[in-house]
Amino acid sequence: MKKIKLILKRLLQIIPMLIIVTILAFALSNMSSGDVAEVTIRSQGLEVTEKNVAAAREELGLNAPLHIQYINWLKKAVKFDFGISFQTKKPVSDEILSRFPATLKLAIAATVISILFAIPAALISARYKDSLIDHLFRIASTFGATLPDFWLGLMLLYVFAVQLNIFPVISGNKLQNIFLPAFTLSVNYGAIYMRVLRNNLIEITNYDYMRAARARGLSRNAVLLKHGLKNAVLPCITLIGVDFGKLLAGQFACETIFSWNGIGEFAIDSIKLKDLPVIQGYIMIVAVTFIAVNLLLDILYLYIDPKIQLK
Repeated sequence: MKKIKLILKRLLQIIPMLIIVTILAFALSNMSSGDVAEVTIRSQGLEVTEKNVAAAREELGLNAPLHIQYINWLKKAVKFDFGISFQTKKPVSDEILSRFPATLKLAIAATVISILFAIPAALISARYKDSLIDHLFRIASTFGATLPDFWLGLMLLYVFAVQLNIFPVISGNKLQNIFLPAFTLSVNYGAIYMRVLRNNLIEITNYDYMRAARARGLSRNAVLLKHGLKNAVLPCITLIGVDFGKLLAGQFACETIFSWNGIGEFAIDSIKLKDLPVIQGYIMIVAVTFIAVNLLLDILYLYIDPKIQLK
């Protein structure tokens, strides 16, 4: 019962966040340079005349008071109807959702690679604290956490695609070509996870239950793996979840460099072309996705960490 109440509380907290996001997305149409009606007319290949502008404003509902415009826009946005893209002449929701699977695959791959690196590296570094190998891992993680992903992506593309011809220069959205863009994104995240997990493991080794496990004759490696890792990973779940939400928003530089046709690349193209319906739709869909990921994290914590139910 307590879990249900906490979940309902989280759901109620989401409502004002969504309202703020809708207001910000709608405000773009009023803050953008140029008349939306004129931009719409030009996107249709028509001549900008007073008659055409007046007709477009009437059709778009721009003559109504601002709060009425917002309510009308919100009614459509709730149904994921953000209008027609100026650049593709197709429904915005269809354009974004058709590209979302590519971004989702990239986000999952990058997260998996970063975790597969972070866990063993953190275990080794914590096991041999203050040794040469620990210092090497810490230096590598510091370097990886500060390495610009666009630079790393270009270097990997040049070496493995142009010089060695192992991977294609243009990745497209094929699953077999996902490694380079996913690895590029995973370096930053994996380095950060490794440092956080290492510090958690070192802190946990001083706890009484860890000392008791050692006193029972378990080796240090067994204690770290059996008792330390589970508890050290818990604080990292939030970090990984938030970063996964960021990845779902699209990685503009990486998607552009590797020609990965995700929502990040599409959003950048839309900003360049001032494709307002796409920008509004992108903000809304990304915000809803990010909020949903955080809600799932909260629910996950309720089951893996019982102490949260008492707070």
